[in-house]
Amino acid sequence: MKCLHPSCPAGPIMSSWQEVLDLPALAIRAADKPALASLLSRCGHLPISSPISVPSVSAPLQRVLDACPCLYSQLDVRVSARAVVHLCEITLGAPITSSNVVDAFEIQHPSRGLPFRFPPVTPGAGGGDIMEALCSEVLDNEGVPHMKVGSDGWPVWGVKTHVSLNSGGFHPLKLYGDILVPCAPHNLLISVKSEAARERFVVSGNRLESIGFGFFSDASEFWTTNRMGLLKRWGFVAVYMPTQTLNAIEARIQSSGTQAHNVNINGRPLYRDLRDFGSDVFRVAGKLSSEI
Repeated sequence: MKCLHPSCPAGPIMSSWQEVLDLPALAIRAADKPALASLLSRCGHLPISSPISVPSVSAPLQRVLDACPCLYSQLDVRVSARAVVHLCEITLGAPITSSNVVDAFEIQHPSRGLPFRFPPVTPGAGGGDIMEALCSEVLDNEGVPHMKVGSDGWPVWGVKTHVSLNSGGFHPLKLYGDILVPCAPHNLLISVKSEAARERFVVSGNRLESIGFGFFSDASEFWTTNRMGLLKRWGFVAVYMPTQTLNAIEARIQSSGTQAHNVNINGRPLYRDLRDFGSDVFRVAGKLSSEI
């Protein structure tokens, strides 16, 4: 994830806060720059000795925070989901991809005890928002970037891209899934979950081409023939999960002789390793959804 903080540990893109404030994309008015420059002058290298209190977050400051997520480890402001993802990347020392997204999940998990290198000052981002941001970051870093937003506020449609259905103009479509990837003849819709599937995950399928993306920890939620049948009936063509959970499912269905049910309508595995998620989506994005 790109961070414009002049002291971002991932490698600075900007040389100074003034350079950040002068970016046309941030649209910071001249009248707002002095106060912002004064605040940001206190935000040098990470970490800082004590968090900086911010009475309120103005629209210009919010745009700076969005562009410089490292600031959430310095300012006493409720952290955003995207910033959590960036701080996970800083802790990992690498961009988040399919190969390390489970590690990123462990870092941000409140009960795992795996520390951020530079933790956010103020927690608050919702778990669902963080899960979606992790999924989106994997896609970004594996060749399926987020659609750019046009001057009218709508995403600019393009192949090998993805878009969130939980915000912006596509928000009314959120009941179909969390992330959409353009394909033919049906778009791929990704349903993002955390550790538990439950029935809510099953019925999140759109009956066309659904993909599950989650950090599922209970293999017993998936290994029955009834659950495999229900997932396919609700349109799931693939469910991606951590290696440990997948191994437990495959061992169980192998021992029970039900491995033939672990096949989607295209003749490919229904249950898959999260490590294959990015490459699988990259392979079919903008092409045929039936190849997933």
